Amino acid sequence: MRNIKIYNLRIVPSAPVFNEVVQFKELFINRFGKHPLSKSKPHITVAVFEMDTEYQDILVKAFSQLSNNNKFKLAIQGFGIFENNAHVLLLKIPTTEAIKNLHTDIKVVWQRDLHRKLGTLKLSAPPHITISKTDGKKTLYESLAFFQKIGFASKEIEVNQLTLVSRPKGKTWDWEHHIPLT
Repeated sequence: MRNIKIYNLRIVPSAPVFNEVVQFKELFINRFGKHPLSKSKPHITVAVFEMDTEYQDILVKAFSQLSNNNKFKLAIQGFGIFENNAHVLLLKIPTTEAIKNLHTDIKVVWQRDLHRKLGTLKLSAPPHITISKTDGKKTLYESLAFFQKIGFASKEIEVNQLTLVSRPKGKTWDWEHHIPLT
């Protein structure tokens, strides 16, 4: 029997940035109420895909090659939004060469080693840390104005590992594997 899970390859910021984002999420909930993703753990999604858990060991082995990548730094530049239909309040992160190279390496592993079609892999761009989705544009713009008044001093995080997590559809993340960078 097939056991398909959703996988997410992500960058998890270390403290104190992780804790600061948690506080932003709590502040959002206190001011605007619970919304989708307002309780999610702070992270930057790099890639999303679905796979049968039967192949999880092969997946871990293939993605372990990413540990050949060097550690790198990412800047977090303040609050922003995705307007379209996403209605997401977020922290902005510029797309660096390191992120582009990581995306390229993931695509190579995906096709060459896992023999998967590129169309079954969703690379997340632009990079960002979600504070919350909102139920519409009104809350989106109100929350953006609120957080811009609070302000966010540009910060830099060191990315020294990637985290691969999985969950059944409609459930919470229930498995994780860390991939250290050199």
